[in-house]
Amino acid sequence: MRRTKATTYVIPKRYIFSFLCFSACCLAVSFNVNLSIAIVSMVDHQNGDLMNNLTQAKDNSSAFIQDPNSPEENFSDSEKLNSNLLDWDSRIQGLALGAVYYGQLLSFIPGGRMAELYGGKRMIIVCTMISSLATLILPMAAFWSPIAFIITRVAVGIGTGPVIPIVFYMLAKWIPEQERSFHASFILSGYGIGSFLAVIVSGAMCGSSFLGGWPSVFYVGGLFGLLWCFVCMQVMRETPASHASMSQEEYGYILSGLGTHRKERINSIPWRQMALSIPLWALAIGFFGQFWLLGFFSTVHSLYMATVLNLPVVKNGLLSCLPHLLRAFATCMASYPVDVLLKRKTVSVGFVRKGATVINTVVSCGAFLGITYVGRDVTATTVLFILGGILGEFVTFGVCLACIDIAPNLSGTVSGITNIVGVFPFFIIPALVGWMTNFENTIEQWRKVFYTTIAIVSVSTLIFAVFGDLKPQSWGVAKSIPSEKTLIAEDSSLTKDNEKKDESKSFQQITA
Repeated sequence: MRRTKATTYVIPKRYIFSFLCFSACCLAVSFNVNLSIAIVSMVDHQNGDLMNNLTQAKDNSSAFIQDPNSPEENFSDSEKLNSNLLDWDSRIQGLALGAVYYGQLLSFIPGGRMAELYGGKRMIIVCTMISSLATLILPMAAFWSPIAFIITRVAVGIGTGPVIPIVFYMLAKWIPEQERSFHASFILSGYGIGSFLAVIVSGAMCGSSFLGGWPSVFYVGGLFGLLWCFVCMQVMRETPASHASMSQEEYGYILSGLGTHRKERINSIPWRQMALSIPLWALAIGFFGQFWLLGFFSTVHSLYMATVLNLPVVKNGLLSCLPHLLRAFATCMASYPVDVLLKRKTVSVGFVRKGATVINTVVSCGAFLGITYVGRDVTATTVLFILGGILGEFVTFGVCLACIDIAPNLSGTVSGITNIVGVFPFFIIPALVGWMTNFENTIEQWRKVFYTTIAIVSVSTLIFAVFGDLKPQSWGVAKSIPSEKTLIAEDSSLTKDNEKKDESKSFQQITA
């Protein structure tokens, strides 16, 4: 089919699709991190021990919403308003904070696979509804028992885990290859922006009397999630073909950028072929290394700034937010020229995936190496941390989109597998830091952490660059074109919408 120019006088439907996915990512990450802020106001710390990192999280969030000269006084007022504090020790708090990630581990692969079988729209609504309802009842579960709260947090993780696999599965059907880098970068920037907003909003709610203080964090978040589900039901469609109001120009433009196998479905997962696939193993290893970098900034970056550089909590909160915010904007800006190069066929898809991974590795590892030499110079360390994290979202059009490249018809399942691999650094890094530094706040001890990070990321990137193959693998592409009945079963409205399009074309030909 000849490519046609997309309609510009209305908002293209693919941009509406991307915004819905972006907001889904914002909601998912807010459900994951809101507890790290709220738990400081939930627990009666006068009768228990307060975890230092949680105190910093609360102080960091409060810096944005109240007078920095009197944060303790404001929090004291807030705690007076919260008469129902929980008597949880640090062990229970740790279990509650980590429960969401165990839920995600359980749901990554099943969520992505069910999207392939039953449709991405249906599954992203179901998953968001699960996490929203679970978030909504968290205050009641907390007052009931710690076990009920932890189980409910696992349910939150079960709902938020499959969001990325589902999104990448739908990207293959909605976004043409020549625009995929930008749209994927925009969608996944929701995780960085969502984290930032969650910290600010959760801190503000915990410091107020609205709906009892800390419970409002979960009530408001859950209600927004349910509202998103309602909007998504009305606005989102499973495929461009099932969107009755999409213009013929945009429909043709999208269709011309998709491969013929994009609508096909694999009913039985070829586990044996996947287990023996060198490109899949190379991708998983590259995924681990790139997410090790993201895990560092998400788990121990602020700890280094606070303990080694001795920054006050307010300043630490501001500086720790910069890499997360800047990398989202930097990646969106970089993804557009990448799409232009792909559209003009100046570079190959494999070159872009591997190039983005190598560039992020070289810049990040170079910055970490520089940090080991600048000592306690706050300015130099901050600049290097920003440099090391600013290209972190290059994983979007690097290893993340590679799931679609190597397995177009199993992208949901493969994305689920790689996301399981990618979540492990978030567990490993904090434990590794504690073991290597022995909780000593010295640069000498932290150098071990930086050298280990450089080694792991460099080796994993080298393996991905050498052994990675970004061409569609035989096990990831359906062997035969599905019948008309199969396509209709996958999208019940496809026939009706195609008839409308045919009638429109016939009418145009008659009038012409």
